[in-house]
Amino acid sequence: MRRILYLTLVLWLYSSQAGGQVMPQPLSIDSVSCLHTENGQDQLKFPAGHKAFDVLYRRLDTLFLEGRGQVNVLHIGGSHVQAGYFPHRVRTDFATLGHPTVGSIGLLFPFGALGTNAPYGYEVVCTGTWTGERCISREPLCPMGLSGAYALTRDTAATITVDLSFLGTWPATSLRVLGDGEDEGVRPILLCRGDTLEPLPSDGRTGYLFPLLSASWPTPPSACTISFRGIVQDSLGFVLRGLLPEGHTSGLTYTASGINGAAVPSWLRCSLLERELALVAPDLVVFGIGINDANVLPQAFDAEQFKENYRQLMRLIRRVSPQCCFLFVTNNDCWFNVRGRRRQFNTNTVRVQKAMDELARESGGAVFDVFALMGGQGASAAWVAAGLQRPDHIHFTREGYELLGDMLYNALVNDYLDAE
Repeated sequence: MRRILYLTLVLWLYSSQAGGQVMPQPLSIDSVSCLHTENGQDQLKFPAGHKAFDVLYRRLDTLFLEGRGQVNVLHIGGSHVQAGYFPHRVRTDFATLGHPTVGSIGLLFPFGALGTNAPYGYEVVCTGTWTGERCISREPLCPMGLSGAYALTRDTAATITVDLSFLGTWPATSLRVLGDGEDEGVRPILLCRGDTLEPLPSDGRTGYLFPLLSASWPTPPSACTISFRGIVQDSLGFVLRGLLPEGHTSGLTYTASGINGAAVPSWLRCSLLERELALVAPDLVVFGIGINDANVLPQAFDAEQFKENYRQLMRLIRRVSPQCCFLFVTNNDCWFNVRGRRRQFNTNTVRVQKAMDELARESGGAVFDVFALMGGQGASAAWVAAGLQRPDHIHFTREGYELLGDMLYNALVNDYLDAE
């Protein structure tokens, strides 16, 4: 019996119980002429079969039908992810299912402190003087983790304000600060509702946890500000690696972590990635890494080394989450950046597509083939003309990213409903 029939039967039998059971449904998407779906390009591909995803889907059954349990998704990549539109659209699509599906929003990072674009979907504002690096730095000053970046301050007046009302659908009941003082006396404190809060006791590996609710605070605050105690001006400071709002004990959390320009080796040099992955414990990792690896001359792209780098990253993830599923998002059709001038279509895209098929076969994973969905080599011209891709023929417009987010959501939901 296919899952959709099973879910329909269960929901009918228990319709009189207000347990919050939900039936996920694919979205209705307007026809777009440059989308190619005639041969199933909009569906997930499983080169080695479906067995690994069956474990994930049973966890979704528990969440959808019984309203309990957690399902954690991590979407990791480069600029397509840092922009925020693509992963936030998938997150929002799942959130439309309502209770009990909504979990937490996932990882936040103050990218403004590094002078780079902040992802769409949340708002974090820094004051004071900050420096930092991203995992594209080959020899970073400080270790990095799940965010692929760090922000360092030695400014006694530095603060970070998180607009919790901006999170909207994903209210937080606590906030975890990932980072370390350059001295044991340097630590974050939270300014919230006029009070100064100290973090709960921690083993130093799970960050600093601040409760946002109490008997006297029955509702989450609209904002909170983090400052730092013990900083010595221009000497000892605090290294911030991210913020994790935490909320419901059940639901689907869709964490996004993207760094402009990041390739697979960029993430491998994040020495604290494995430790901080344990806080997310992903059931599904959506890989959107590859377009920067392939932005080289055809003779310089080593497909075998590309796959080996991915294998190292997958082994690291499975040390934390042994049953984690992998979903590979192929590179989009794009131009190749030749000495700062984009003059030709990148023929490495086909080789990345083939490599991801092979990696999915090895790992029992799935492939979401954006390259085929676009129409293959040279298709980006039509996407640019339709206002879905930027004139650089690499990045998408907001509308293009959100269309891809809806398509990925539909591919996941359709596969889930059609599974045995």
